[in-house]
Amino acid sequence: MIIHSMKAVGTEHAYLQPPEEVLEILQSTPDGLTSQDAAQRLTANGPNALTIASTDPAWRKYLRQYRDLMIVLLSASAGLSLYLGDVRTAVVLICIVLFNTTLGFMQEFKAEKIMQALEKLVKPHAEVFRDGKLEEVESSQLVVGDIIRITEGDSIPADLRLITEMELSTNDFALTGESNPSRKFTHAIRSEVELGSRQNLVFMGTTVATGEGVGVVIGTGMHTELGRIANLSQSAKRELSPLQREMNNIAGRVTIGVGLLCIVLLPLAIRADLGLKGAFLFAIGFASSLIPQGLPAEVNTALAQAAGKLARAKALVKTLSAVETLGATHIICTDKTGTLTKNQMTVEEVLIGTKSYDVSGVGYEASGYILSAHGHKLPDKELRAQEQFYLCGALASNAKVLPPDSEHQGWYCLGDPTEGALVTLAHKAGIDIDAIEKSHPEL
Repeated sequence: MIIHSMKAVGTEHAYLQPPEEVLEILQSTPDGLTSQDAAQRLTANGPNALTIASTDPAWRKYLRQYRDLMIVLLSASAGLSLYLGDVRTAVVLICIVLFNTTLGFMQEFKAEKIMQALEKLVKPHAEVFRDGKLEEVESSQLVVGDIIRITEGDSIPADLRLITEMELSTNDFALTGESNPSRKFTHAIRSEVELGSRQNLVFMGTTVATGEGVGVVIGTGMHTELGRIANLSQSAKRELSPLQREMNNIAGRVTIGVGLLCIVLLPLAIRADLGLKGAFLFAIGFASSLIPQGLPAEVNTALAQAAGKLARAKALVKTLSAVETLGATHIICTDKTGTLTKNQMTVEEVLIGTKSYDVSGVGYEASGYILSAHGHKLPDKELRAQEQFYLCGALASNAKVLPPDSEHQGWYCLGDPTEGALVTLAHKAGIDIDAIEKSHPEL
């Protein structure tokens, strides 16, 4: 019955129903589940975790490189050359084949952890009401019907239907691509709307920008919206790229042409008193000379160089052939947030009275300065005269700007991105916000 309840509500229907009905369907209460009930549901539905499909073993990844018809053709030529005693030609062809297959294998092997990055979006612990008491549990132990409390800066551990909220807004850009925080409410929505407009729901992997709230878990693990994305990404059908199809076409034409020439030349070679073995050796050597042996190596080398450039720009290429597909693309329809932009707000210009000041630096790192009209760093005396302006903006913000850590490569913001930009501006003005907040605690 628990499993049926989960499917009956889900994110497709929970936003259409008032919270009281959702709680009734899920057989839960505002005080939360009992520990015994939670344990039974965990056994029935499994842990709250994204299931990453098992990857192919290394040997299967390597053998997959031989789907390329040109590689098959070169391998066959190497085998025949070796059989006929032409060791030098066979070694050259084998080296070419190994170079190409190893290059493709290494590129795919490096990129196999793409899906595992989704797991990092899930908070390891959550505050949940169990037996009427608020306690902290591992996120993997959450079940449908659990009552969760979320506060500013939290990463949301499951899909929730909000029961109560206080000035709650969330950063949903990881899921919807919307850069502005999404304001939340608790009342039911009367008509069906798209995912980004379901404002009485919060989703696994998103973060709380402002405020706090309490919600009931309506989806866990692969039954969340993030889980559906993970499932779609893993079940994507493998198809040949345009480059692979073109290379296979070339290989097919070469095979037919070489085969016809061998049929013609073999009888002529036999009649020229080369003997049967000599005639075969002549035909194979002639055929091998017509095969563009260096073409696969040249193509893969060029693709590997392009993949390296993309990697330095933080873009991971899973298969080398995808580089050519990207290069042949004329129009890319994509959301800007997190793709063309970093979802980081930055104050670039300040207007005080009738004077305008530029601000250097990008992102949340306080590495820039307030600049005068001539582009020079503002003198300390003038900066101190403006201190109240920057201080008011920072103290009116609830966001926190934090330094890099194990999960963030650069400075990052917990809370509203715009408020984070104001805090960063105050730091650039030389104001120690942390020291001020410690000496003047909020009551």
